Amino acid sequence: RANLKVDSTTLSYLLLAMSSAIWAGNFVVARAMHGDIPPLTLNFYRWGVALIVLAPFAIRSVIADWPVLRQHLKWLLALTMSGVVLFHSFVYTALQTTTAINAGLMIAVIPIFIPGVAWVIHRDRPTARQMAGIVASIAGVLVIISRADLDVLASLTFQAGDLWMLAAVAMWAFYSVILKDRPDGVSAKTLVVSIAGAGVVLTAPLYLWELGRGLTMDINVANLVTIGYVAVFASIVAYFAWNRGVAEIGAIRAGPFLHLLPVFSALLAMAFLGERVEIFHIPGVALIVTGIWLATRSDHES
Repeated sequence: RANLKVDSTTLSYLLLAMSSAIWAGNFVVARAMHGDIPPLTLNFYRWGVALIVLAPFAIRSVIADWPVLRQHLKWLLALTMSGVVLFHSFVYTALQTTTAINAGLMIAVIPIFIPGVAWVIHRDRPTARQMAGIVASIAGVLVIISRADLDVLASLTFQAGDLWMLAAVAMWAFYSVILKDRPDGVSAKTLVVSIAGAGVVLTAPLYLWELGRGLTMDINVANLVTIGYVAVFASIVAYFAWNRGVAEIGAIRAGPFLHLLPVFSALLAMAFLGERVEIFHIPGVALIVTGIWLATRSDHES
């Protein structure tokens, strides 16, 4: 009988890649529906639905882990504010105005922020090989974004949405780094449902503020499907996958997997928009894969 057992590190790589694929879908959906669902409304309902789905399965876990979690409420608040409230509010606000090209460029900056934040908080230093991997994968992203044309890259212009994306990048780097501080005795299930619950509480004032400005969402099939996708897949499934992967291999080694976002976005565009593979995709993807390989290798590997 074939041995299908996957070691924990390989599983972590697969989970990180899967989370990037799901979040690429989140970006595409949010951009497609930006005229129908206000950004703060989308973020509130995203985590509200995620909490409703998770609660029946996680309540026992939360009760069991609560004595430990209660001692680390400041950490939970920092995690929720950075990775749930601010990151997604910034992203959805950015996608109201910024282009897909510029959003992809901003996301590519996250693995640059992570080593800096990791050094400030934990004094973690990336290895030379990890830095080489980061540089290679960024080069791959730039090849795809620029269509291997320096004139395209030089002609990029930035607007308010790009600044929101840059702020979101900083928040996700912070979230990924402090995940390392998850206390023993707090399970992955407890963690996700806890940040979902805290996220609903903390995003509610932002949602009410947006309603007060007259920005509302119609109740129709398209909007409900959008909320269902971002709640179940982009919130629950992807967060479980990302948190598990970062816990296993660390934020610095996990960061370059975010460079897969533009790749998956291109694949989704081909599937749903009829776009085709271009010649420049080949060197771009090759550089990204090489960068991930370099950044995720252990120091003792030759």
